[in-house]
Amino acid sequence: MAEEPRPEEGLTQAELSPVVKDVEDNAEKRPVYEVGFHIVPQVGDDNATAVVVEKVRAAIGDAEFISEGSPRKMRLAYTVERSGQGKREKFSESYFGWIKFAMERESAASLKEKLGSMKEIFRFIIVKTERTDVAQAPRRAVFASDRLEGQTIEAPKREAEKGGEVSEEELDKSLEALTE
Repeated sequence: MAEEPRPEEGLTQAELSPVVKDVEDNAEKRPVYEVGFHIVPQVGDDNATAVVVEKVRAAIGDAEFISEGSPRKMRLAYTVERSGQGKREKFSESYFGWIKFAMERESAASLKEKLGSMKEIFRFIIVKTERTDVAQAPRRAVFASDRLEGQTIEAPKREAEKGGEVSEEELDKSLEALTE
């Protein structure tokens, strides 16, 4: 016989289990996105970049935040131009940061508009990705060996080729063979 709900407690455990399971399943079904953004270099110090990151987090809204990389100053591979306030702005360096989050598919479309209207950000990209956390992924494999402990592994030495005299005739034949 199922338990009767008490007015002061709300749902019984039997009634609550499917609801909790649906919420967990729904969270797992939400797509995971990652936004990478370049902040204009005029923003300056860490406090100012933190303010911009908070604006990006606010634009994302009530999503589930998975991980993020705080903005770091970097030199760009090429100069990026954008028109703003009646003149062309050129950027050769920026502060780059990223945030990984899970949100509803419908909300992702409005995020693009919100980020595009932010003056502090001159480039951004939103990509659909996996839930795995980059920070938890192994960086590289490390192998250990007792017999090689304390030794440096070097590339095998190659014997130097011995030079000799070559006649003009042999040299011409070799060049003709290569060009034909």
